[in-house]
Amino acid sequence: MNISSTRMRNQAGTTLLEVLVGIVIFAVGIMALAQLQGNLSKGSADSNARTVAINIAEETIEAARTFVQVTGGPGANAFNNIVSGTRTESRGGINYTVASTVTDYYYNPATGSFSTSKPNSTIVNADLKRLQLAVTWGSGQTFQIDEDEVSGDIGTGTIVLTDMISSITSPSGGKVVLNSTTNELYGPPVDYTPGQNPDIVSIKLGDNRFKESTTPLPDVIRSDELVETSFDVVTYSQSDEGATFLRREEFRAVSCECTLRAATDPGDGGLRPTIWNGTDYTEGEWVAKPYGVSANNQQSDFCSICCRDHHDGGTGTQDDVNDPGRSLTDPFRPSSQYWTSADGQTGLIGDHKHYRRSNNGTLTLATVGNTYVEACRLVRKDGFFRVAQDLRQEGNNSFPDDYLDEDAEIEEYSQYVTDAVSIFKDATGNGYEQSPPTLMQPQDMAEPVTFPASQQQNATTMSSSRANQQLRNRGIYIDYMSDVLRDIVSCMDDGGSGSECGVEGANSPLEVIPFYDVQLTWLARWTETPNNNPVDVTNEAVRDNNTHSRGFADLTSGYGYSEINAESHRGNLGLTATDPIDPWYAGNLRDYDMYALAATSTPPPPTSGFDVSGSILSAVGGVKAADVEIEVSEAQCDRTSVGFECVVPTGANNPRIKVYNYFKRNKILVACSDTLVIQGTNHSGSDPTQNWTRFTLPKSDVSGADIVIKQDSC
Repeated sequence: MNISSTRMRNQAGTTLLEVLVGIVIFAVGIMALAQLQGNLSKGSADSNARTVAINIAEETIEAARTFVQVTGGPGANAFNNIVSGTRTESRGGINYTVASTVTDYYYNPATGSFSTSKPNSTIVNADLKRLQLAVTWGSGQTFQIDEDEVSGDIGTGTIVLTDMISSITSPSGGKVVLNSTTNELYGPPVDYTPGQNPDIVSIKLGDNRFKESTTPLPDVIRSDELVETSFDVVTYSQSDEGATFLRREEFRAVSCECTLRAATDPGDGGLRPTIWNGTDYTEGEWVAKPYGVSANNQQSDFCSICCRDHHDGGTGTQDDVNDPGRSLTDPFRPSSQYWTSADGQTGLIGDHKHYRRSNNGTLTLATVGNTYVEACRLVRKDGFFRVAQDLRQEGNNSFPDDYLDEDAEIEEYSQYVTDAVSIFKDATGNGYEQSPPTLMQPQDMAEPVTFPASQQQNATTMSSSRANQQLRNRGIYIDYMSDVLRDIVSCMDDGGSGSECGVEGANSPLEVIPFYDVQLTWLARWTETPNNNPVDVTNEAVRDNNTHSRGFADLTSGYGYSEINAESHRGNLGLTATDPIDPWYAGNLRDYDMYALAATSTPPPPTSGFDVSGSILSAVGGVKAADVEIEVSEAQCDRTSVGFECVVPTGANNPRIKVYNYFKRNKILVACSDTLVIQGTNHSGSDPTQNWTRFTLPKSDVSGADIVIKQDSC
């Protein structure tokens, strides 16, 4: 009993001691955790502060790169104002000191190297600047903890970033300005190799400067029926030492399937179009306006911004009531093509009208929620592509394959282009988009220009020794010129220098006017009259990597003249090979006629007979009617921009036309016509080569013999 009581007392004492020890251990643990949490918080704060410091340094460097002119007064966003200095910036309650150290470097043409010394005393501006940024934080800074206590316990640190900034203004439209007190431009260490004639043509701007579109064939990338085309325009200088890159402008033309939306929330809308200001493309502001969203994930990555931004309407702070065209996607669009309050769609007021395809393939006005096809031009701005104002083709010319391969021919064509553009520029004025001038044709110039094959008298000759040739077609494009841009051009026309007129480094108005000459051979539609004989010109559907054939003239049979026509849409559609997306498509087609003489002893087949023509349409989403091709027997037929045209000889026994090259996976497609009689057909949802329909051609004059691609049945 006594032993048990003693053992119980001993156990009780031991338990109390263990509790006390546990409490001590727990308290020590809590203090350790608190200290660890404090250290972690401090470490996290230090890490965040370092990240913010790096962001500030990067933002400072990027801001320095976005200068818009080389020289400028105090406060101007100019290259010469990138200088050493110190400033303080507060973020998240922490003060950051940003110290900039700038070192100027000058290019010496004699040595081909850079140094901190000027090659001669007349040099004003540096060619490169070395920008070193030191961002410091936390030094001597205190924080209020509560009403009575302050703390200075914050980590301190410094990060240093260094970068080189060139007088080339931007990667997308870099203009080299290695200049002195005169207009002299030193050759920078950026060599350029001009393209090869006749596919690439250098247009002379004056003062040994040239402009050319870099790719002979716009790069066509297809996904289903939607197309993305790319080309660059390069300006360069030429001297005895070689060619030097001055500027590059990167363009895209893209067609997209979109869904129409009205701006109902404060964040809805899109950007105004990017426009040319004389030295660069300026990004438009965000505006609450109707917009679209991409309706298909199997299309170009650029379709998100194309669908969103290619809309008008809304009110922007940069809109100019005296120059409304600068804020529109197509300044030349008639007022009847915009939504108004009278149309009953308040959410779409101010936007240009979009259209969708009906069940019979015709265009129907699209409203909110409808799907439609859009075509956009995009330009690279500060590394990103932005929707720009629509392309506008002002001139179109075609040539035989042996033209533009000699210097004298290049000079002749270049002189015509620059003279015609200059005359066009002189005809523009305030509000000129309401009644725009036309580009003067070669034969209408003060000194008429006669290009080869432009008339029967100088037709290109085809014979057994020259039975085929690749014809070529070129388009001359001029962007909309805003009031601001035209003021700059007028200033230079009056004798002002580029610096005086706000376009540093430019020596002539031609360097400021946004025009370019583009190869369209493989995007234009080619037809010939008479159809197929004595010369036939290829007109295949546009395919990936430009593996299709267009404009290839082949001597078939017979003798005599062929009138050969190349036609393309003057806007964005001309570079995307897309079906018409609005009812005004035909009115925006531009073409050129040239002539070929078949010099053979074989008489041609009869060309008299019955004229049969019609449109080729698609009522199936994802199936482009422009891709449909034709094959005929006992008739002469051509595929046109929107359909077909045939001549059926009077004595034809069984004239037929076969349409093919239409396909959609896992769908049965049929070609239908209310006028033409089906003679045979084949359908497949897995093999594109097994889709075709053959129609009998009537032995009478028929127009409106339309063919519509439908799904499942007619």
